[in-house]
Amino acid sequence: MRVALEVSQVKRLRQFITYARLAASTVMVVGIGVLAGWLLDVPVLRTVLPGWTAMMVNTASMFTVLGVGLWCATFRTSQAGSLIRRLGAVLVILVGGLTLVEYALSVDLAIDLLLPFELQHSQPVTFPGRMAPATALCLLLSGFGLLLEGRSLLPQFFASSALFISLMALAGYLFSVSVLYSVGLYSSMAIHTAIALILFNTGLLVIQERSGFVELLTSDTAGGKVARSLLASIPVVILSIGGALLAGEKLGYYDNRFSLAWMATLSIATLVAVILRTARHLHQIDKSRGNAQAELAALNAALELRVVERTSALETANRTLMSEMLQRQKVEDDVRRLSLTDELTGLHNRRSFFLLADQLMRSARRNDQSCALFFIDLDGLKKLNDVHGHEAGDLAIIAAAQVLKAAFRVSDVVARIGGDEFVVLAVDVKESVDILSARVQTLVDEFNDSDRCRYPVALSIGAVRCSPKELKPLGELLAGADAAMYANKQLRRKQALYCEGCLTRVETCV
Repeated sequence: MRVALEVSQVKRLRQFITYARLAASTVMVVGIGVLAGWLLDVPVLRTVLPGWTAMMVNTASMFTVLGVGLWCATFRTSQAGSLIRRLGAVLVILVGGLTLVEYALSVDLAIDLLLPFELQHSQPVTFPGRMAPATALCLLLSGFGLLLEGRSLLPQFFASSALFISLMALAGYLFSVSVLYSVGLYSSMAIHTAIALILFNTGLLVIQERSGFVELLTSDTAGGKVARSLLASIPVVILSIGGALLAGEKLGYYDNRFSLAWMATLSIATLVAVILRTARHLHQIDKSRGNAQAELAALNAALELRVVERTSALETANRTLMSEMLQRQKVEDDVRRLSLTDELTGLHNRRSFFLLADQLMRSARRNDQSCALFFIDLDGLKKLNDVHGHEAGDLAIIAAAQVLKAAFRVSDVVARIGGDEFVVLAVDVKESVDILSARVQTLVDEFNDSDRCRYPVALSIGAVRCSPKELKPLGELLAGADAAMYANKQLRRKQALYCEGCLTRVETCV
């Protein structure tokens, strides 16, 4: 919508510039035509009608200059055109101003007959070639308006003042009121002078892009449309009515009172018609605006409904997404836990043990703490699997894990690193490894004698202890504990506490 408004405003500005160029061309043609009339002695070019006031050579020359200046003013980007416009404006100001000085001071500055037009010298006046005071004043104002073109207010003031004076002169000609265009004998403004001034100053007004007047005329608002309608119709209609009634009065159809009454009546009727047409146009604009607002309200309501529906759908999708994310997080946590936990026993697995053991041993070095590492093997697991199945082997592994968790502290790392192999790392223990191994063996015996036992377990235990000052690498400690475990296993075989004895007890164990 706003783009369309800007396009229409630009289009009207271009139309105004076209009008200004046509006005400039007409003013130039008028000036050149009058000069030709003086040069070739063609009275109709000088006076339009016999007995009417002639346009002087200086005036015609200044109109030619003003026409060129107004034409150049329509090309704002041309530096040469701007220079020509200013020089022409200064020349017009000088001629108009010096002529007014001649009238005001009753002097002859010898500017009236500077141009070589000999026919002027034969004029029956005191100062042949001198323009009328009103013409000189209008040229002075027009010159200042052209010189200051592009400013905000001054060009409008000068052009409007000159336009008002020339309109009065034109009305004087139309209604035969000589006082409106004449100041004393032989000082009348010619009718084509008035017309040329009107064209020039209206053209100068419509190219003032910074003026509020032009902004109003080019806008698509109600005020702009009313202004364009009234300015285009009322002056033409009123002047036409007045001219027609005056012509009837001169022909003797009626007297001046009847003419005045008809003028008032027709003017009122015309104004009422224009006002009604304008009001109807504004009414249509308001209806269109109301319809547009209603459509906009309906669109907003539909949009709000769609927003609510879309918001609900998004909330549902977000809840679904959050549920999926929570499920995924749970799965990831489970995967992470399973990657560090032995699935069967719930103990640390091999990977988790090495990670935690490395951290605990570094902490032990910093805190000057001793460490104890236990390597434990579940005896007879293969034979148990072969005789009673893998379920029995799993139960034995679980039982061994429970015994080890009960024998050591929560802070100790108990892990299953292989099928029947367990390791325990204890940090800052005060008891000896033999005492701790004996505690494990005691718990094994208690389990085998309890009602919880379905398959008895037997553990071979190897342990090494390391003081803070000689804390060895984890691999070396494991190798030492493993060797001690095998030594313990051999000792247990010699004492006849190995799997055969255990299998005998299986028959009687519930």
